[in-house]
Formats: sequence, structure tokens, C-alpha cells
Amino acid sequence: HCTAGHTGPLCEVCVADSHYFSSAEGHCVACPSTVRSVGLFLVFVTIIVVLAAAYVAHRHLPFSHRLRKRAARIESAVGLQPKFKIVVSFYQVSSAFGVVYGIRLDKHFTRWLDVLELFSLDLVDVAIPGSCIGTMDTRLLFAGLWPYAAAALVSLAIVAWAALSRCLEGESPFPALLRAFDRKLLGSLLYWAIFVFYLVLPSVSRSIFNAKLCESFGYDDATGQRISFLLADPSLTCNGGPAWDNETSGLAPYFWAFFALWPVLVPLGFLALLLRARKPVAAQRATP
Repeated sequence: HCTAGHTGPLCEVCVADSHYFSSAEGHCVACPSTVRSVGLFLVFVTIIVVLAAAYVAHRHLPFSHRLRKRAARIESAVGLQPKFKIVVSFYQVSSAFGVVYGIRLDKHFTRWLDVLELFSLDLVDVAIPGSCIGTMDTRLLFAGLWPYAAAALVSLAIVAWAALSRCLEGESPFPALLRAFDRKLLGSLLYWAIFVFYLVLPSVSRSIFNAKLCESFGYDDATGQRISFLLADPSLTCNGGPAWDNETSGLAPYFWAFFALWPVLVPLGFLALLLRARKPVAAQRATP
């Protein structure tokens, strides 16, 4: 028996569409406004765009050459980039323990990792509650496509800055846009696309596999009949029974499409880039 406004096998499904179940508060609360949700998405994208624009812009500053040489010496001595990748990768793996293996790490061990939650770039459930986005198929579409939108906006920002820099030097807009696509610019676009996909791959993959993670409950002790519910959306049943249908069967096309797009193709793309750059990597020198 659930309290008013709650339903589902564990009373964690909200009757009102404009509410979501908050694990922290233990009851249904109102979804954030559309303005706030859109604002959070724009903040995520803006941070990435600003970082990318700053990365491109600092090369054109008169004192940037000296600063770059000094920063390169410091990075070479300390090795900041590998350490950053190790820390972020460790967080991404440890945050998936509960979902993949059913393991819970002690809070005294994990609380210091909360500061790294920003690097997961998980808009679904972390920034915007999943049930507030819409139905499960809408959540899958949002989770699988927003990183491509973010990467496209970052690319547009980098190209626009490169073209604007040439226009400020006296070139006409259209020729400046064409001349902006040089080898250096394409390298910057690839760098930031890899950076975005590297950060979001675990969280997006986790959102995709949520379409297959179910939990079963006893339905009839006499016959041993059980009923399964989708963990990400307990309002959906995962199996057919005498009084219910499999409500997750319609998610299969979305799951397999995004499974191929993210957990398969993105790592294969990383592997292809590593194989292409294997000789410079083996020689411990920068790629041209």
C-alpha cells in the first residue's frame, strides 16, 4: 500500500506526470521547470564551448607562445594529462559498479569522488531527472543524441572563431571561412570531439543499458509466477504474464541502435585513431 501520489512495486512511481521520485527525500517532488532544465543543458554545452574557444583563442595572443612553452615544460615534468585521465577513468568505472555488478562501495570511500561527478557529464538523472524528460524511449533518444549536439556546437564555435580571426586580419567572410579549414583546425575539432565522447561514453552507455535492467517480484506464490519491472522506469513491465504485457518490447529498436552507436562504434573509433597514431605513440612523440 503506497501513500497518496505514489504507485509501482516499491511505491517509487509518481502518479502525477509532472513529478519524479527523489531518492534523497524519499517521496515524489515536482520536476524542475523547463527553463531550468534547458538552462542546465546550455550550461553544460557553454562550459565545453568556452573551454574550446579559450583553447583556440590563446594561440593568437601575443604572449601565448611564451606561456605555452612554459606550460608544456610543466606538463612534461609533472605529467598532468595522464593523471587527469586516470582519475576520471577511475571515477567512471567505480560509478558503474552498482549498476553492472550490484556492488556498493562504502560512502567513506566514495564521497571524495563526488567532486568528479561533473566529469561524467550525465545529463540524465544527474542534471535532469529521467522521468521529467518523458517516456523511456524519449530518455534513450535524449541520452544518445545530446552529446552529438554538444560536439556539433563546440565545432561550430571553433570554426566561427577561426573564421572571425581571419576576418579581423582583413579577409572577406566567405574566403575566410574556407581558408579556416586547415589541418590545425581539423586537429582541434578532432581533439574536442574525442574529449567530449571520452567523458560521456560511460554515462551514455549506462543510460542505454538501463533499457534492459529489470528487477523481478513475486506475483503468485502458489504458481511461482513473477513479474519484472524496469529499474529505470518501474511503471513498465519487462515480461509478459497472465494479467500484463511486456511493455519494454518497444524499446528494443532504440536499445540496439544506440548500443551500436555508443558502446560499439565509439570505442572502435578510438581504437582506429590509436592504430593510426601507433608509431608516434610508440616513439613517444606528438602526432603531426
